[in-house]
Amino acid sequence: MPRVTVIMPAYNAESYIEASVRSLLTQSFRDIEIVVVNDGSTDSTAEILAQLRQTDERLQILNIDNSGPAMARNRALEIVRADTEYIMFVDADDKLLPDAIEYALNGSNLSDIVFFGFSIVNPDGSKRDYFESERRINRDNLGANLPDMYKANLLNQVWGKLFRANLILDNGIRFADYRWGEDRLFIYDCIDMASTATILPECKYQYIMHPGESLISKFYDKKLRVCIEADAHMENICFRNGVEDEAIFKYMFAKSVFSCITTLYARNCTLSYAGKREYMRALLDNEHVHRRCKGAFGGFAVNFLCAVVRTRNITLNLIVFRMVSIIGRLAPKLFMKLKHRK
Repeated sequence: MPRVTVIMPAYNAESYIEASVRSLLTQSFRDIEIVVVNDGSTDSTAEILAQLRQTDERLQILNIDNSGPAMARNRALEIVRADTEYIMFVDADDKLLPDAIEYALNGSNLSDIVFFGFSIVNPDGSKRDYFESERRINRDNLGANLPDMYKANLLNQVWGKLFRANLILDNGIRFADYRWGEDRLFIYDCIDMASTATILPECKYQYIMHPGESLISKFYDKKLRVCIEADAHMENICFRNGVEDEAIFKYMFAKSVFSCITTLYARNCTLSYAGKREYMRALLDNEHVHRRCKGAFGGFAVNFLCAVVRTRNITLNLIVFRMVSIIGRLAPKLFMKLKHRK
């Protein structure tokens, strides 16, 4: 069986890192190396990792100055062993089910990328699954499969996948230096280079929503730039692979735009009211945003919010998306249903 390197960036993850790493150490497939990049943590993350390292030498720890998850993953890619055949990424507060790696390998068909399902697990134990039916993808049928993959949220994050190592390393694919959205840019680069892919239906990755964690993403001043860059990249992939109906892709982009606006009301956003208006003016004046927020799939809610954006009215948009952010806090299950519509 092929050797697998699992890469995990970790920053101030003392509350979750042990459970996450143990979900890797107890995998049914044993021939793995786990590279955890301690990204300048100031809590006890380093000490917990050192203790775990004493119990299992398959765990390798790389301590670096805080650089963000993209650069942390890139540093790990620099030290991947030459005999590694596959690479997997896991976040430091999530978990793999015990047979996840074995499942992905057994169903891989020697593909360049293996996609498998994932679950969003809420603090109350309820969960929402994201998956697609099993299928084999090549360059001839990629265009026909992209909409389903995109709609099922399989292309937005780097976890929940198994990558052939030479796909990444031989093509020099790396994470862009962003602190949000770098995952999808990386995946789009991999899709561009891959010859084959396999989708497996079972949900083997658990994305954990922790108590007190907000469904409203943190504010990031470069988020709109990343959204537009990613959407333009996906437009090119669709064009090259003969995708005719882009409603699903417009829908996913529209959701990203909505997120850019709602994060103005995230707790970490320090912009003044004038600063928020300036941010909104730049977003509403962007022609890519207006072009792609037309004809999106998604029903009334999405179409209504797209129409609000297309008014270009700063005050109206601030009011409406302030209400959306309030819904996110007061009715999280409803917000989750709208945010992660399948």
